[in-house]
Amino acid sequence: MRPFLNNTSLNIRDIYYLGVSSDNRMVIAYRGMGDVYIKEQRSLREYHDSNWMRKNQKYGNYQCSYAEFPLISFPATIKIVGNTRPHSGRRGTVRKPAVETWNYVRIGADGLPTYQKMWSNKSWY
Repeated sequence: MRPFLNNTSLNIRDIYYLGVSSDNRMVIAYRGMGDVYIKEQRSLREYHDSNWMRKNQKYGNYQCSYAEFPLISFPATIKIVGNTRPHSGRRGTVRKPAVETWNYVRIGADGLPTYQKMWSNKSWY
């Protein structure tokens, strides 16, 4: 029997900046239905040139979704924000939360994270 999935298990959560990939892309891992964006760099668009299976094979964790973005100048400080996609279907109903999960990241000159602080609305869990 399939376990009950509540609304909160599908909201965007667990956002982590992983670093720069071998093909010079910033990589962000997250869980939930939807996507993420970089608040200070709204003009940056996520690359959509590979599917989720390819990204899982490339980064290795099948419990996450991955977003790849163009590189920015390092060092930098960014805020990554979740964007939960409202949905109603087989897995249940997902409502957009009043406040989305976000991750504040300081990135060093080498492209690696030096500090990460995630905030999620704990009242939803």
